[in-house]
Amino acid sequence: MPVYLWTVPMFHCNGRCLIWGLAAQGGTNICLRKVTPKGIYDNIALHNVTHMGGSPTVLNMIVNSPESDRRPLPHKVEVITGGSPPPPQILFNMEEMGFRVIHLYGLTETYGPGTYMLMET
Repeated sequence: MPVYLWTVPMFHCNGRCLIWGLAAQGGTNICLRKVTPKGIYDNIALHNVTHMGGSPTVLNMIVNSPESDRRPLPHKVEVITGGSPPPPQILFNMEEMGFRVIHLYGLTETYGPGTYMLMET
């Protein structure tokens, strides 16, 4: 079953749509009160997170986090990002760290992602 770690506000289209789809599959939603790299890594380890969302700013926080905040990932974690495109170096570093980044495009005011792009290797 999927386990999704929330690092974005649930008022976005992602929150209005994904939370119900995940529940319909019997998945688990994990919500962070405060988004920090340590909190992200700790929750991935504690709850065996399979998916998470994060703005390019969150991805930048993860990539530039101190080694003391990081933990080994139990498996590749799928990361959905949107808004402005993350810099290529951030995408590359996220992949090197064990994350798989998918960039989505959609409108907050509508259902959700309209298109997506996988990183080309």
